[in-house]
Amino acid sequence: MNPIFVLVSLITLVPGCAFGQTTAGDSAFREQAIQYAHARYVHSTADQARLYNGAEYVGHLPSIKGYAYLDSLWQTGSVRYDGVTYQNVRLLYDLVDDVVVVPHIDSVYRLKLQNIKIDRFSIANRHFIRVVRDTAHNIGLRTGFYEQLYDGRSKVLAKRVKTIKTEMVQNAVKEEYLTDNSFYIGKNGLFYAVKTKRSVLNLFADQKKALRKYLRENRIKFARNREAAIVKLTQQYDEATRSL
Repeated sequence: MNPIFVLVSLITLVPGCAFGQTTAGDSAFREQAIQYAHARYVHSTADQARLYNGAEYVGHLPSIKGYAYLDSLWQTGSVRYDGVTYQNVRLLYDLVDDVVVVPHIDSVYRLKLQNIKIDRFSIANRHFIRVVRDTAHNIGLRTGFYEQLYDGRSKVLAKRVKTIKTEMVQNAVKEEYLTDNSFYIGKNGLFYAVKTKRSVLNLFADQKKALRKYLRENRIKFARNREAAIVKLTQQYDEATRSL
């Protein structure tokens, strides 16, 4: 709803501000309120224009089996874009092209946001940040969006990627999406790729014995759910070294 209309409507309900009963002070107040509401409206619409000002998103062929996105349907989320946080925005995250998509506010077109302007975004309580590769410090990550799985003294990030597999089947082209997830643990300002239980335990070598015991006692099977195991081991490492 237009904020000018809301404020002006409320003003007319204030005692002493009804038409025909206004004083000079009341008139000045009404004028200031209208100017304030107008400024807020202009600021709000300018922010919206900044968000819905990307290039058209074409997407992928509908014949490809599966879907290219984090989720097959639009999800309500938030995005920090060009210095402004937008809440309750419908979003798609394309894992093939690594782009965030929004529906155009006034049409059926879809727009892709400019990656360089995105600091972070959330979809269905899953949080993503944009990492820019720092060659000077060599943090171990390529530029792109990463899901934050754990954000303690140590960190756990996941890189979600989808690729398109193409093959010939009975003289016909068949395509489908393949999913690949890579995991990274942040320790002392650097990130390390981890894939196996050994790679995680070697990274936390000073607590390896205690972490092995933790896995046994809690019946955590690394091969059964690698992602959860990495997060739990990292959390346990932080807990074990909290006072060190």
